Amino acid sequence: MLLRQTLLYLPAQVLGPLFQLASAFVWTHYLAPAEMGLFALISAAQELAFATTLMWFALFTVRYFDKTSDAGARAKFHASESAVMIASSLATAAGLAVLPLDAGGPLTGVVLASAVSYVVSRSLVSYAAERARVEGDTLVYTMLQMLPPVAGFALSLVLVRVLPASAATVLLGYTIAQAASIAIALTRLSVSVKPQACELATIRQALKFGLPVIIGGLFVWIANNGLRFLVEWREGLEGVGLVTVGRARGVRGAGFASMLTTAAAFPLAVRRAREGGMQEGQAQLVRNGVLLAATLAPAIAGMIAIGAPLITLVVAERYREMTEAVLPMALITGAVRAVRIHFPNQVYLLHERSQATLRFDIWDGVLAMAFGLAGLLMGGVLGCVAGVTVASIATLAITMVGAKREYGFTFPAADLFRIGTATAVMAAAVRAFGVTATVPSLGMAIAIGAISYGASLAMLYPDLTRQAAGLLHGLTRKWA
Repeated sequence: MLLRQTLLYLPAQVLGPLFQLASAFVWTHYLAPAEMGLFALISAAQELAFATTLMWFALFTVRYFDKTSDAGARAKFHASESAVMIASSLATAAGLAVLPLDAGGPLTGVVLASAVSYVVSRSLVSYAAERARVEGDTLVYTMLQMLPPVAGFALSLVLVRVLPASAATVLLGYTIAQAASIAIALTRLSVSVKPQACELATIRQALKFGLPVIIGGLFVWIANNGLRFLVEWREGLEGVGLVTVGRARGVRGAGFASMLTTAAAFPLAVRRAREGGMQEGQAQLVRNGVLLAATLAPAIAGMIAIGAPLITLVVAERYREMTEAVLPMALITGAVRAVRIHFPNQVYLLHERSQATLRFDIWDGVLAMAFGLAGLLMGGVLGCVAGVTVASIATLAITMVGAKREYGFTFPAADLFRIGTATAVMAAAVRAFGVTATVPSLGMAIAIGAISYGASLAMLYPDLTRQAAGLLHGLTRKWA
């Protein structure tokens, strides 16, 4: 069942993020740095809006919504849900109207209208996807995860060719795709058109449940996006646009790599703890962490090794210098955060101590702003990026120390050595190849990296290699 569910949701988890990763490189060929900066800040505002106005109810829905309950209970829930979504949308619109997203002050006119429509529709898509997941509607969930980034990118690409190439034009394309996705989802998801029939007790219960989520979400958002606003304060929208390409793609790329192994990891640890006790659950978390590290390390090292020729190939010239300088630090930041969230954080969740993870989220946000500001003042934009990277490493260290002290939870040194050695061999092989800024050369470098890393791991993990070979042999005989 676990494998089946993972496979069912895999297309949505892969294709949408891939388009998001690729889109920023494409927009460098159409948007001026200032317009790219404005687009980045509005995207950050959307994440903040969802984290503070709707995520709490989304998580409450995931935890408490029961599609098998009686019709009356479902009607009350749907009415409360509609009231929350309407209130969230109005609060978001009001916030965007007064939030200064550029040096000139709050947004106005067409830019404000496009920003409001984009942010509100994107937040509703995110919530609807969670509703679909709760109801087990894989089709709607997949559509909501894939259609907005894929169709939105295609529509925006068409629009920037016929309309002025601006942030507002790009936002319009994505908004159309998001609105269409919501309309399609409403044909399958039950909703209420009577928000006035909402149940205040349900909303109060959701707020009580979600308040830590709002606080934690705010600090996670600060850790992820505070850098953009620091740079805007010192360098303006153009500075944000220049730094965003490498920064956002690096962090998202690391997150995407980690997602390939984490979808079913924590539920498996919970099952192990339930069946064999907490020690067995923690042992499964360690195995999960080793798999995560074995996936992330070569992905990050490989991207750094081929980063310069890849950037030359896909990024517009005016963005290349900054992107090349920022990308390695952004990849490290994203990888370190992924490890914290999916390794030491999860031992606290396994022990049902979610408040502890909130404490680490606060550390991450506070340190990111403090170190980012110090770096900005001392070393400009690159100093700011480096400061945030140091903050993410410091937060991981704090979390690991806590997990070790409270639960004896740590990463096995032997596995760390093996993965590090295989990664070093892979990076050396790619660099020795001498990759150039062409598609065949990049493809060959990736193949060399994969082969050298896989061969190194096979030699460093002989027992696992023999087990895998035996399993493969058994499957071959079965299907022969």
